[in-house]
Amino acid sequence: MTQPAPLDAQPQAGETKVQDARPDPSPRTVLMVLYFFPPVGGISTSRNIRNVQYLPWSGWSPVVVTPAEAAYDVKDPSLLELVSPSVEVLRTRSVEAGHVRAWVMAIGSALRLRRPRRPRPPETQSADTGGGSAAFDATGSKERDGLLFRLRRFVFFPDDQVGWLPFALRAALRRHGTAPIDVVYSTASPITSHLVAGLLKQRTGVPWVAEFRDPWLGTALSKPIPWLHRRIKAKVERWIIRTADQVVFLAPSTARMYQERYPFASNFVVIPNGYDRSEATPSARTREAGRRFRIVYTGLLFRPIELTVFLEGLDRLLTRRPELTDELEVVFLGSVDPTCQEIADRARASDRLGRVVEFQGYVPRRDALQAVADADAALVLLGAGPSMGVYIPGKLFDYLGQSQQILAMVPRGDAWNLLEELGWGVIAEPDPAEVERAIERVMTLPRPSGPADPDGRYDRAVLARRLAETLDAAVEAGSRSRDTATVRRVADRAAGEP
Repeated sequence: MTQPAPLDAQPQAGETKVQDARPDPSPRTVLMVLYFFPPVGGISTSRNIRNVQYLPWSGWSPVVVTPAEAAYDVKDPSLLELVSPSVEVLRTRSVEAGHVRAWVMAIGSALRLRRPRRPRPPETQSADTGGGSAAFDATGSKERDGLLFRLRRFVFFPDDQVGWLPFALRAALRRHGTAPIDVVYSTASPITSHLVAGLLKQRTGVPWVAEFRDPWLGTALSKPIPWLHRRIKAKVERWIIRTADQVVFLAPSTARMYQERYPFASNFVVIPNGYDRSEATPSARTREAGRRFRIVYTGLLFRPIELTVFLEGLDRLLTRRPELTDELEVVFLGSVDPTCQEIADRARASDRLGRVVEFQGYVPRRDALQAVADADAALVLLGAGPSMGVYIPGKLFDYLGQSQQILAMVPRGDAWNLLEELGWGVIAEPDPAEVERAIERVMTLPRPSGPADPDGRYDRAVLARRLAETLDAAVEAGSRSRDTATVRRVADRAAGEP
């Protein structure tokens, strides 16, 4: 059996020939607990579906457990085309916070329709509720959202997807009982995926590989929660680390953070995010003289401070060089979270920014990749703050896969180090003055002439092979554990004999 690569190890040059191999004629089976799977879209789905695609080339046959109807807003049905008909997909029921909220809103709407309208005194009219029911008004009153949030925080724990757990676990147990699996793999968030896999291991003894795409505790992105929830989350995380046979992280700093938190653990491995060569897209945009320099951002906008800092830097540049309002355009492709919507609206209304920035909303993945290929530079936004350096935005790898010039507003940390290691992109710290200088600089650079990742270190086919090696190591660790338990049972029996 092969061992997983050490924490900071990278594949060697020439390892991108994984596709030239042939599937093992008698593959072993990995049950993959994947909340993010087509038709759900997003970068997490991209990682999952490519692992499902490439694991068979390393002797592993995937069986996917996923919700039939995930309460997740980002849907991309075109990704279903990437799921081979030969892949066994178990789609289960799931009762999530998003489902419950939709039901509550539907019931509230029905009640309002049936109830006769009675005018309220002018002094009691509320701009937030529009004169409707504060509990169920579809306009999104602060009172209703606050109440639902508080209830959700206590009922749906550890995350909004916990109602998927019984259905996913039952499907996994049935599948193992019908045709035994060799290992179970789960990736989080949601952390419920780990609960499904961990309980399956406890019930069956099947080895378990748990993947943390991001840190779960102790970062700037962790939302404030009651002290009891914090204690329970810490215990759950410790249980995951102790129970899993292998634990995968996507960034070296995250692995080091967890190594310091759990010094007893020796089963950590880093398998970063990556890109798929089959998604490399030629530009369809003509290079006519006098066209605007186009910077494209793809993905959800949900952290206000990042958008604010970038737009302030852009506004500084346009104030100093007003002629650039006719020479530059910045296009945001992706959903805009309500926390960022007001910032986007102000930018649209600005005399300067309104002529340069454009928010086009969510587009399917293939359209986003085409937009990146047609751009002059692709934008990454990551704000400053405690532990923010452990994050590497998944879109960064999509940009590398396109060998597109990158404008990265990121703090010192793993994303910064990755770009410096590859000698790629223009990097700015999350500061308006730094952003101003970086935008001006990227506009002067020639178009890249070579690949961003010539050695294929972040090719998903290579990374899937490293995951296969990690599955091998988990099976071997599970086998040793069972052998040790057998020896102990035999020794105990012998010790008890006269």
